[in-house]
Amino acid sequence: MTTRRQLLVGLGALASTPALACPKPARLDPGPKPDHAGFNLAHLHREGFGYGSERSRTQLARLVELGVTHVALTPFAGLRDLTSSAITLSGDRTLTDEHLVREAENARTLGLAVTMKPHIWSWQFWSMGKSRQDIVPADIVAWEKAYTAFAVHYAKVAERCGAVLYCVGLEYLAVTKAHPGLWGRVADACRQHFTGQLTYAANWWEEAEAFADWKAFDLIGVNAYYPLSGAKDPGVSELIDGWRPHVDALCDLSTTHDRPVLLCEAGLRAIQGAAEKPWEHGDGGTPDGELQGRAYLALLRAFADQPWWKGVYWWKWFTDHDARESDPYSPMGQPAEKVLRAWWTSP
Repeated sequence: MTTRRQLLVGLGALASTPALACPKPARLDPGPKPDHAGFNLAHLHREGFGYGSERSRTQLARLVELGVTHVALTPFAGLRDLTSSAITLSGDRTLTDEHLVREAENARTLGLAVTMKPHIWSWQFWSMGKSRQDIVPADIVAWEKAYTAFAVHYAKVAERCGAVLYCVGLEYLAVTKAHPGLWGRVADACRQHFTGQLTYAANWWEEAEAFADWKAFDLIGVNAYYPLSGAKDPGVSELIDGWRPHVDALCDLSTTHDRPVLLCEAGLRAIQGAAEKPWEHGDGGTPDGELQGRAYLALLRAFADQPWWKGVYWWKWFTDHDARESDPYSPMGQPAEKVLRAWWTSP
């Protein structure tokens, strides 16, 4: 039987390159588990396969076996277009507030803590190749009012769910840069209804540094899809080298704002060359599950001993294995799953 140490050393040797001198050596053996050893849990929009279902309970139990401690639930609301101020709660009958409450109950019964992380979605993200970063409301006063109502709604749901953390928003880069103070006001409104901790998941590119309202939050949240290597098949040491400037920048961010840092999203597609642009979606390319496994290991080794680091929520795990979407970010059945088991279940 392969030991945990043999597994980690073996993955580190795959396509490895010599490590550069580093003033902050990366840990070789599994270190202390972070406060948040988490996954973003993706809801399958099919009755009996998503939140609150027995199939999802099976996946929650599987995550517990990997040493996961937290799951992030991700309900959605709709935005007509990138300039609209009308935010509408989802009419999806498979994803109601009651589904979220049942899922949270199932998670907590298994010993998992819950994070609530609602998203906004617009069809223009697909039709125009845009994202939440590109939302530029024509009437920012009306948009802030609508967004606050949306955020407060899910703050109340998060409280019902017994969530320990609420993420009030994520990756609204244009809004963040143009309207400092807005997210602090949203956070204040949510605190009236939610007693746990608050964070905001800033995009790794520009937003985390430009965010003016970190003092209103308990944790600095970052969606951490940083570029790591231009090589098609980089080894663990090369990927750790790729993390070093980003770790240093996050350390500076934590020091500047006197807040710990949480990676609200991180991950890598199981596709050859994916370390160059981890933020890119799509399943095209040569499958490479070993690269994904090395990327998971590199992140864990790079951050393990950073005292300001509170943990990571990997992107992503599905509520059912057999019916899951074909998403190369998922580590289900991949070497990355073995890495997590080795790292997060070690004594």
